[in-house]
Parts: sequence; structure tokens; C-alpha cells
Amino acid sequence: MLRDKQELVRDDKIEWLAKSIFREFPEEVQGLKFHVLDCGCIYYQRVFRDGTLDPRISVYRDAGRGTCDICMLKAVHWRQMVRDIVVVYNLKFEVTFSGDPAVRGKP
Repeated sequence: MLRDKQELVRDDKIEWLAKSIFREFPEEVQGLKFHVLDCGCIYYQRVFRDGTLDPRISVYRDAGRGTCDICMLKAVHWRQMVRDIVVVYNLKFEVTFSGDPAVRGKP
């Protein structure tokens, strides 16, 4: 499936935003749920380590675009303008090996 330039830019913004939030809240935030709106704004919720969603919704919009005259006017509820939902998790894996050859297999 080919993706257009607008989707690629959106994905780059989501990746940048996710990395920024994970860096600020490394211990408490396990994931992020992004709601991409028709107007280009991104509403998001933090997902905590216990799996619960933060009840507070935050909004990201490019500063160069100014305030949004569409979703901020609240003529329509923002959930009615959701075009896409993206969920990003911050996972870390740790691999350890036992010193016992019987456990890890013989070379």
C-alpha cells in the first residue's frame, strides 16, 4: 500500500512526539494513544504502566500553523473528527544468559 506525503509527515510527527513524551515520563508512561483529526491536530492520551488511559486529553498542533479554527471552536466534538488512531508503546527487553552451560546449551 502506497502512503502519501501527508501520512509520512504525520507519522514523523507522532514518532517525534512519542519520543519526547517517553523521554519526559520514562517511568510512568508505557504507551500513547494518538487521535489524528481531519484538521491536522493530534489529540493524545498517555497509557500508564498498569494499562489505564490518562483521563486528560492533550493536544498537539504545529506552532507555525497557529491555533486551530476547526477543533478549538468546538462546533463539533473532536471525537467526530478522528481520521486515524495510532497507539505507540515504549517497550524494553532484557536478555540475560545463565553461566551454567546446561541451561544455555553446549557450544
